[in-house]
Formats: sequence, structure tokens, C-alpha cells
Amino acid sequence: MEWLSWSNGAYLAIILIGGYMAIVSAKYRNVLKETKEALEEYRKATEDGEITDEERDLIVRQCLDVLSAGVKIFWKW
Repeated sequence: MEWLSWSNGAYLAIILIGGYMAIVSAKYRNVLKETKEALEEYRKATEDGEITDEERDLIVRQCLDVLSAGVKIFWKW
């Protein structure tokens, strides 16, 4: 029983948490990609200090893409 120690238990916990995070990141990859695109579009739109109507429409479309990717995770079409 000398293999049963706190450091081995912590190592096992880290391995399990890492595996879970890998599964979750694969599942939410599209949401993260769409969120990144939406934030990039927002950053581009606010560079000059004001957002035009065209830029606002692009930002709204990007946000709808994020919501669509989120819905597709839980609801298989």
C-alpha cells in the first residue's frame, strides 16, 4: 500500500481532469471558434471609435452564429 499516497492521488486527479477537459474542448470547439470570430469582428468595428450600421449587422450575425453553434451542441438536428 505504499503506492497509495497524496501525490499519486493528485496525479490521478490531474489525469482525470485533463481527460475531461479534452472531451469538453472537442465538444465546444465550434462555439469557441464562432466566439473568437465574433470578438474579432467587434474589435475591428471599434478600432475607429464608432460602430456603423453595417458593422453592427456583421456583429449581430456573428453573435447569431455563436448561438447557433451552442444550440447544435444540445439539440442534434
